[in-house]
Amino acid sequence: MSADFIRYYIVDIALSTLKNVQRESGKFDEWELFQGRDFDRKTGNESQDQFDPEELLLKGLARRCVIAETKQPDKVKPSLIWNNAFNLTDALTMLSIARGRYLSALLVEKHIGSQYSTSNGIISKGLDGRWDIVPLSNLGKFVFEALEFIKENPTWLEESGFIPSIYWFSQAQISCLIAPSVLEIGLYWVSIETIAGTYIEANKLGIRNKKQKVKRFISDKGYSGGIWSFLDEVVDDWYLVRNDLFHEGKEKQSIALLSRRRQQIRDFTSLVLVEMLQPQGEERRKEIAAKMQSY
Repeated sequence: MSADFIRYYIVDIALSTLKNVQRESGKFDEWELFQGRDFDRKTGNESQDQFDPEELLLKGLARRCVIAETKQPDKVKPSLIWNNAFNLTDALTMLSIARGRYLSALLVEKHIGSQYSTSNGIISKGLDGRWDIVPLSNLGKFVFEALEFIKENPTWLEESGFIPSIYWFSQAQISCLIAPSVLEIGLYWVSIETIAGTYIEANKLGIRNKKQKVKRFISDKGYSGGIWSFLDEVVDDWYLVRNDLFHEGKEKQSIALLSRRRQQIRDFTSLVLVEMLQPQGEERRKEIAAKMQSY
């Protein structure tokens, strides 16, 4: 190997979409983006052994990925949200809440000085369907505004409950790929409950019951009445799943109902986190509520 580099192997997003977000947000311009199947690894890796197992694996992974590469690792900004990560991880996290699906690096490859390493992520099973919370036309603006707000308000992440809520949220998105829906629902619930609990405490509302905290938060944030009236019953079911999961380890509801509730809590948690950073407007809220009811 010769020159230093860091490479992200990113799945489940089109190169054109990621390039648009990069251009419109300006938040990770240090990274060059390539279609993995067209990427010549030898420009950064001069291994002469074409049968090297690791090299063959990386080439195979690249075929299904978008590659983000920087050849100046020392100039890449650190993550604002995650420890020991880079600004590109922040952009992928914002895209994950904006699109309601787990967007991350399938693998990160680093060569810095004499040190070479790879770290594996979660292999996606190729989820069907689209459930964007932020419209595609607004993705770049959302990433810019979200990360700019976090940068300018460094204490907000803790004070708002966004951290650790985003950690639970990410685990819920990952669990969709590796575990039954009941675990996903439980983890999304904890993400919402964390945000709601922080809100209740900050406003000294004195509510102790976890379900009532969430319901009060939902009401105060305008997700109640009218087109959102269906949420009252839905929240009851989410809370029941949470209790069954964490206290009894059982699934009491039907598979059909669980499938519906997991899609609804996925969309709603994404919406809550998105709107902490960029309000989507009443019309978009109505569209999301209607979609949640249609599952």
